[in-house]
Amino acid sequence: MAALRAQSFDVVLTDIEMPDMNGFEFAEVIRSDNNLGSMPIIGLSALVSPAAIERGRQAGFHDYVAKFDRPGLIAALKEQTAGAAGASELNRAAA
Repeated sequence: MAALRAQSFDVVLTDIEMPDMNGFEFAEVIRSDNNLGSMPIIGLSALVSPAAIERGRQAGFHDYVAKFDRPGLIAALKEQTAGAAGASELNRAAA
C-alpha cells in the first residue's frame, strides 16, 4: 500500500493467491482508501470459477483475467488504462 500511495499508477494488477493477504483482500483495502478507491484493479488468477469471479466483483475488481489468458490480460490492461469507466468486464474470465 505504501508504494501505491507514494507513486502514481494507471492500474493495479494483482494475483489472487499471495502470502499474508490475498488479492480479494488487497482490492478491498484499495477500495476503502479515499485516495486510491477509484483506481482500476485487475485480478489475475488460475481460479476462474463463477464463485471466484463473483467474489472479485464484490471485492471491487474492474476485471478478472485467467492467469494463462495473455490476450485477455492485454485487452484488460488496454481497456483500464484507456480511461474506460463503468461496467466491468469480469465475465471474460468465465468464457
